[in-house]
Amino acid sequence: MINFFRKIRYELMEKNKTGKYFKYAIGEIVLVVIGILIALQINNWNENRKLENNKNNLMLALKKELLNNKNELDNYLLGIHESNSKFNKVLLYSVGDYAIPIDSLKYYLSEMIYDRTLSLLNSVQEEAINSGKFEMLSDSLKQNLSKLKDYTSSRNAITDRRTDMLYVDNDNKIVNLMARLYMLPVIPEEYLIHPLIPTHPNFLLSNKELSALVKDPDTYLTLNKIYLNHAADEVWLKYGLVRLTNKTIAIIDNELNEK
Repeated sequence: MINFFRKIRYELMEKNKTGKYFKYAIGEIVLVVIGILIALQINNWNENRKLENNKNNLMLALKKELLNNKNELDNYLLGIHESNSKFNKVLLYSVGDYAIPIDSLKYYLSEMIYDRTLSLLNSVQEEAINSGKFEMLSDSLKQNLSKLKDYTSSRNAITDRRTDMLYVDNDNKIVNLMARLYMLPVIPEEYLIHPLIPTHPNFLLSNKELSALVKDPDTYLTLNKIYLNHAADEVWLKYGLVRLTNKTIAIIDNELNEK
């Protein structure tokens, strides 16, 4: 093609057709410029398509991670709600507003501490932030993901306070009370590696003594303090993490469907 245009230029010059030569030269330059512009346009289109594919893949990975977290949150929320309901009944019994058989009281006491650990994934989001890919996302999605991260950090502060309350107990006051009230967590049989340790004889109470201990004002204050922390965790999960997780998944779905 280049040789063809070069041959035309030579013929025009040999025939001394200078005007036509310059017109042809200008036309050739215009064609070259148009070709360059088309090539740039195609290159830009290919780059934009790559960016769009990378963005879609990132959103799909984020959605997969969020769906996993949603499943974990739903299961955890169900468990802590059931435990808090038992905790609530024990406190009502403690103040004399709820009458239950002693066997039911023992059952509620043994089930009201929810000691399962909530494990949420965030590796996809962290990798996107560290690699700069996070900026590819829409402002709405970035805002919700950032809120979700902040809510998770705030929720961790709640669980840290609960852990400190239960286990940073230098005089063993709370642990002593939990042992007497059958509140110490029991390892499920399927996870037992060693024989289950029975309750120490000094902590075994008669039904009458157990009932009196639950109704003791000091016991009420300690249990209520623990319960309020558990209840705060449930509220934070339901109206914070779960709500934001569902909203973020919906935003991803909407943006993927618009393409």
